Amino acid sequence: MTVRPLRSDEVEAAAALAARAFFDDPLFQFVYPDPSRRLAGFAGEHAAYVRYVYAPYGVCEMAEADGALAGLALWLPPGAEVPAWREWTALPALVRGAGLRRLPAVRRAYRAFDDAMPDGRFWYLGLLAVDPEAQGRGVGSALVRAGLARADAGEVGTFLETGTATNVAFYRRLGFEVTGEIPLPGGPTHWAMWRAPDSTPDSLRV
Repeated sequence: MTVRPLRSDEVEAAAALAARAFFDDPLFQFVYPDPSRRLAGFAGEHAAYVRYVYAPYGVCEMAEADGALAGLALWLPPGAEVPAWREWTALPALVRGAGLRRLPAVRRAYRAFDDAMPDGRFWYLGLLAVDPEAQGRGVGSALVRAGLARADAGEVGTFLETGTATNVAFYRRLGFEVTGEIPLPGGPTHWAMWRAPDSTPDSLRV
């Protein structure tokens, strides 16, 4: 398995993979309550985020296994300043998938994530997605560890949010700890998780 930068011609396939991975996620059941519109809505929204937010201002990495796309990780580095209009580029996809009536509720939920961001400098893991057919093969761990190596090299922490207890356990195995809860207005509560930088030499890590 190889972790490498996502190419521009792979964005659509990566967004579709992420949509499959998050189909049953509590947040995206809330954002896209109609299952028949969820895959297309999520994929359109996150393709826009990749192109206009994470690709120009962050790091987009994929895991390749047996010549196929197996996972995706989206990161923002410490101090990233993303202009507001960049995030607005996902609004058309949100409207198509969630419906115009739901847009205010969805935006309130997303703002709760913004309000929960910690102070200081840190790497932010905005998305980790593993193709359902590649689950259990270490894809997610490989993608996260690649990002943690950058954070450790820069001696800064790493922050993320997750909405499932299974994911909390997964991230704890990688050194994250729960720092609080993020109640989303009208939606599911998420956990905020933080990992301090690790100065242990690679040769001594288990």
